[in-house]
Amino acid sequence: MSRRPAPASWLRLLLAAAVLAFAGAAGAEDLGPLLERIERAYGTVTPPNTILQRGRTLSHSRGEGALLRAYRGAERFRIEIHYRSGVETRIIDGPTAWQSSKPMSETFRGALILQAARVALPWNLLAAREQLRDGGEQRLGDVRLHFVEMPLGDKLRMIAEVDPESGRILRSRGILTHPGGSEMVFGTVYEDFRTANGRLYAAVEHHYAMGRYIGRSVIESVEYDAPIADSLFRPDIPGLI
Repeated sequence: MSRRPAPASWLRLLLAAAVLAFAGAAGAEDLGPLLERIERAYGTVTPPNTILQRGRTLSHSRGEGALLRAYRGAERFRIEIHYRSGVETRIIDGPTAWQSSKPMSETFRGALILQAARVALPWNLLAAREQLRDGGEQRLGDVRLHFVEMPLGDKLRMIAEVDPESGRILRSRGILTHPGGSEMVFGTVYEDFRTANGRLYAAVEHHYAMGRYIGRSVIESVEYDAPIADSLFRPDIPGLI
């Protein structure tokens, strides 16, 4: 995987969006037509029971590695990356989260909840239509996006930034709020849209944390509704790729 940098324009827009999001929410239009465009773009409104993704990731801190993501609901999720320096696993199973075999904090768990929600876009967004908040359209430079916020808990929310013409989600931001009011923001820019089993997905993802570009992932295969064993969500099962 080459070390192609993320487009600088997208990084500038991602940072600007943190300030501009929901500035015009009071006058936002009804979300029904936009959700219909999203549904048509992604193939179906029916959420998959499971999502299994394989590919490669390039981390600026650890280098390149083979990637596995296994999703079986909002709170059953596994990321496994095989770097040259070793295997990293991050798992959430209900109230518990692990990094490799080490139990982790509630903040770590929240970050994984946000990653799971990102993998399940847009079907979790469509399923939560009664709880969504409409941020209206924002023009950032030459890009026009419609912001839609989805609550994930008391301190977690996801903002999907949608091309209002195509219905494709071009960016997402997961926001984790700390008790003192400070926020951690995890952004993703989506490119190279493809189809698997009649469902649209982005084959290239650029990742940001707190406005800093941290790497990218290339999704080489996606399976929907494939059987995923309970053992995949335990911290002591190495070498699943």
